[in-house]
Amino acid sequence: MSSIIKLLKIIHKSFAERDPVIPEIVSNYEEYHETTDIASLNYIRANLIAGWIEPESSCLDVGCGEGSVLEFLSKTKKCKLHGMDISQLVIEAVRSKGFQGIVRNVDKEGLALTKDQRYDYILFNEVLEHLKYPHKVLVEACKHADKGVIVNLPNSGYIFWRLQLLRGYSPRQSFTHLHFWTINDFRIFLNVLNLRPLDSKTELSTRGIKGVISRRFKNLLSYQQSWLIAPKKS
Repeated sequence: MSSIIKLLKIIHKSFAERDPVIPEIVSNYEEYHETTDIASLNYIRANLIAGWIEPESSCLDVGCGEGSVLEFLSKTKKCKLHGMDISQLVIEAVRSKGFQGIVRNVDKEGLALTKDQRYDYILFNEVLEHLKYPHKVLVEACKHADKGVIVNLPNSGYIFWRLQLLRGYSPRQSFTHLHFWTINDFRIFLNVLNLRPLDSKTELSTRGIKGVISRRFKNLLSYQQSWLIAPKKS
């Protein structure tokens, strides 16, 4: 019953809200990290992917932000962790927490890893949708990950965004998003790139009747999608 009430509240909000604001209009990513509160969402994303990551693995978190996922994996998995981000501001924060961090604009430079730089997992937590050429970076990452590449994305098929579009508004996910994938879209995207998904998850319950409904209607009810992608064979 609580799930139905929650869904009804989402539907009501999507119709009742007038002229929804365009979130976080910024000039650059330094300003983005100064003004945007993403820590709570990072905790949800970290919990979704934690089951895929083996203890004491090496991980590169691309677009690591302030390092909350790095902290989570350090505490729960004892991983060897590196961060990479376009923002000098957040890399300084990451280094202050004891992690190695690299400032890099992956849209312009790619990951720029040497042939012998390899990780068990390379992570993209809410990153690909911000890039001009996400397919290039994703394929590159798959060549440097021994166990898999992990991607978290917003699900543009979520009912709230669909109803906003029905009312004539573009989905108000983020001013900085350049790409919008539903769960179905991203599966097709991987297929086009000849990449194989090993597993996928959403934040929805997987148990009982809720789990049955979630599996059937996840592209409508889920706002978050997570993917474990097979490394590209050399």
